[in-house]
Amino acid sequence: MRTIFSIVTALGALLLGASPLVAQEQAAAQGQGVTLTLAEVEERARLSPELRAQQSARQDHARWQAYRADRAWWPKIEAQTLIAPVPANADPSNLDENLDEILSLNLGPLFRQSARVIVPVYTFGRVSIARELAALGVDVAEIEAEEALAEHLLRARQAYFGRQLAEAFGALLSEGETLVNGALTEMEDARDFGEASFSTEDFRRLQIFKAEFDTMMLDNARLRDLSDSALRYLIDEDGSIRVPPLDPERVDAPLASLEAVQRYAGEHRRDLQLLAQGLRARELQLDLARRDYWPNIFAAVDFGFAWSTEAPALQRVCRRAAPGEPCIDVDTLWTRPYSNPLNSLTLGVGVGLRWQFDLAQQRGKVGESQAKLAELRAQADRARGAVALEVEQAWRTAADARARVEIEARRLDAARRWRNQFGLQNELSDANMRDALDPLRAYYEAQAAHLEAAHAYLAARARLARVVGAPSLEALAGLPD
Repeated sequence: MRTIFSIVTALGALLLGASPLVAQEQAAAQGQGVTLTLAEVEERARLSPELRAQQSARQDHARWQAYRADRAWWPKIEAQTLIAPVPANADPSNLDENLDEILSLNLGPLFRQSARVIVPVYTFGRVSIARELAALGVDVAEIEAEEALAEHLLRARQAYFGRQLAEAFGALLSEGETLVNGALTEMEDARDFGEASFSTEDFRRLQIFKAEFDTMMLDNARLRDLSDSALRYLIDEDGSIRVPPLDPERVDAPLASLEAVQRYAGEHRRDLQLLAQGLRARELQLDLARRDYWPNIFAAVDFGFAWSTEAPALQRVCRRAAPGEPCIDVDTLWTRPYSNPLNSLTLGVGVGLRWQFDLAQQRGKVGESQAKLAELRAQADRARGAVALEVEQAWRTAADARARVEIEARRLDAARRWRNQFGLQNELSDANMRDALDPLRAYYEAQAAHLEAAHAYLAARARLARVVGAPSLEALAGLPD
């Protein structure tokens, strides 16, 4: 019973990490509620709408990035629309007259539209690298979704096991409370009628024992409420929930060897898969940085037109009697310009190279990519060793917890025999109170320790399944050595 508080604290941390509002939720529904097995809890946890929506959005983001990369060869259209005022009778050779027209607000509109269609022809591998990076992003999003689901399932299992422990503790404490309350009532009645055959010390010891029971029941009520709130939140259940009490006799599931568990983790651990994807992404980014030394080859089509209500001023005509002679009658000879720049139509087709000559920056980008790749490779080597250590620690915790279940079972058997030796299965006698309290305390402490050991083994197996990447607890038992 001494570790109930630690279990309650862990469940409280689980609730605070899940949502700040969950701790305030209370079961409003009355009645029996729905009874759930662990398999049903896991199935409901997998169908969590909030979790599915979050992961779906993340995967959609990666898919849209892949969508963009797959269509990098599509033509790109650039268009520009311009509306501007222009002076009437503008004379390109006489700025003063143009200023006079502008100052007198003798203006007209000019509309100009241009468009360019650019089609990539060859990018020296940039597009193919971008496609592969986008495909890696989709794979990473799927792995992260599986990782988030595994963490969600771990929390659901922890909450379920905590609720089972609370149910088992509740039954145990109710049994002990009935026994102790009955003995206290009889002793108080005997004192009231002057028929007490027990010492005051024995009476106080039983009262202290009763206070300990009350404290345990208070802790267990908190454990039950927190685990119930966590479970309802994680499986999105608004009504009350019932679970079967924890049965230590049914938790002794086999545990695969350390070598088998480590081998399984090396093949299924999701963060190792993410690490492999990250290494490939760094290699592609380095390759992409090197491609910046090369140009992009493209084909382009340019189209443009302009139109205005105004027209340029008439231009003077210089007529000479002979070459080299001065112009004659310059004030009377005028004509329209050969072309009107305010009204135009253009069309062009070509193939071009787009270069970026920034060698220092390009070399720096390549160096940065090389350094990041080297760093990630070093981290990968360390991560594999860290994963092996983490798996070994989780496996050792589970193995020790399983051994503790057997030890506490022997302790409980001895405590039960000691209790039965005094005939204390159902009632306490004031005549043997001094001798009865020690075996009674030992029995209930052994019961509690046995339940806690069983709960610790279940929690350790759930944690081990999470560490190695197993989809279920049963997968840990069937691993080949």
